[in-house]
Amino acid sequence: MQALYKAWFVDFIHFNGAKPDNWTISSLGEVTNMGAGGDKPKIISAIQTEECPYPIYSNGLSDNGLYGYTNTPKIYDESVTVSARGTIGFVCIRHTPYVPIVRLVTLIPNTEIISAKYLYLYLKQLNITGTGTTQQQLTVPDFRKTEILVPDKETMSAFTDIITPLFSKIWANEKENASLSTTRDTLLPKLMSGELDVSEVNF
Repeated sequence: MQALYKAWFVDFIHFNGAKPDNWTISSLGEVTNMGAGGDKPKIISAIQTEECPYPIYSNGLSDNGLYGYTNTPKIYDESVTVSARGTIGFVCIRHTPYVPIVRLVTLIPNTEIISAKYLYLYLKQLNITGTGTTQQQLTVPDFRKTEILVPDKETMSAFTDIITPLFSKIWANEKENASLSTTRDTLLPKLMSGELDVSEVNF
């Protein structure tokens, strides 16, 4: 997908090798609703349950920053998160309701202008850095000033339509893998303890 993005919006292969005149340069603050993650929820589960189905994300790299699960989401829209401290610049796209916590910047795109998928791919190719001498961090006021290329609406829609099935396939695979991992984690202790006997099962 990054190669597709580069072909369209860096090399301009589909546009005779040059940026179309009707494309503009805006700031992230102009095309997104940007905010900083909040405190940890009071209710946290280490695993996803019916009572706590919504993921909590932090600035970690492991499992795309998954911290745990809670009962109420804060962000409902498809959006992008960027780590603001530690792993500064780690970019993820979020397509299900979730809760962002401290050290994570959330960007909800104005979908009349750009899509979350375009925003994600744009940010992935940036060298996002922080400020500060003791411990670097990415601040919302500074990050809002970051420039972003904004294609015309027709181009944005066409590109988003092309890459959406690719994202959907990735998310479907991730969901299946998570389901298989849950099944494994449930069955393995029972097999190890002898609670579940499979000696007579024919493979």
